[in-house]
Amino acid sequence: MSKVYSYYLGRLIKRGILNTEKIYNAIKSPKPYHYKDMGWSFFDAEENENDGVPYITGRLSKYNPNAEVVISDPVAKIENTQPEPNLRIASSHFVYIPSMAGIAFSRASQHIEKYKFNQFFSSVVKHKYEDFFVDCEIKMIADLKTFAQKLSAVEKIYKISANLNPPNPLYGSLWKGLSDYIKSRGSDKMLIREESSDRQPLKTNLPEIVDEVSKQTKDKKYHSKEKLPIGDAAILMAADGYGNGHIKGLKDGVIVIIKTSAINKCFSFDKEPTNAELFKEAYLMLKEIEDERHLEH
Repeated sequence: MSKVYSYYLGRLIKRGILNTEKIYNAIKSPKPYHYKDMGWSFFDAEENENDGVPYITGRLSKYNPNAEVVISDPVAKIENTQPEPNLRIASSHFVYIPSMAGIAFSRASQHIEKYKFNQFFSSVVKHKYEDFFVDCEIKMIADLKTFAQKLSAVEKIYKISANLNPPNPLYGSLWKGLSDYIKSRGSDKMLIREESSDRQPLKTNLPEIVDEVSKQTKDKKYHSKEKLPIGDAAILMAADGYGNGHIKGLKDGVIVIIKTSAINKCFSFDKEPTNAELFKEAYLMLKEIEDERHLEH
């Protein structure tokens, strides 16, 4: 294996008339998107299937349409500048697995950080259809063990908020009721916010709940004695990759903010993997998350 990169795991959320076919089409036949003199587009797209599981791989690249390079001539002892249009600045490998709504992508340090991949992957897809009734976002899957550790250090919680998108095709039993409610309302997005109006903290057992959920295994499922409160269920839904969760609390006398989008599930893998290798690794990671969190179809 050559140089190792970090790969992040997320869910690709589709809205409007955007469907899997249109996502595939945008990846295979993109319309380059330009932002601040830089171009962004998809390259080397390849559609495949493994044991009946369809997927598509490619690279999101950042390039300079008007780049110049300096050519050194050691004999004449001079250097000349010449145009080098569409010079690639950085590139990020990705694989999208529609049946899991899952996407894995690599981080290109300084050029394609996690938030930039999210931003420009979506921008290129939407630009393909001229932003006409299409929208998509990548929501990160949280690392529950790290999330539980951070929450356990919080003494009091004053605010819980989550920006949610109903899942397709997976759902978690602990937040299925909330997901069903969003769908029943004909909504594809919901904002939940709970905040104490004075110095008294919210009445929530969220740290304990997340701790129990993080200890789940494929053969050991956490069963809540009662239906989870809406705010707590919303955070779990966001942590599974169907939104962004935000907790404000007190730790050692200092106000802290914990975001599910900042505590990411990731894995280390080859910088230049084959498409089949990247799919297999991403699929195994997503399947492990599905089994341990007891997500159902």
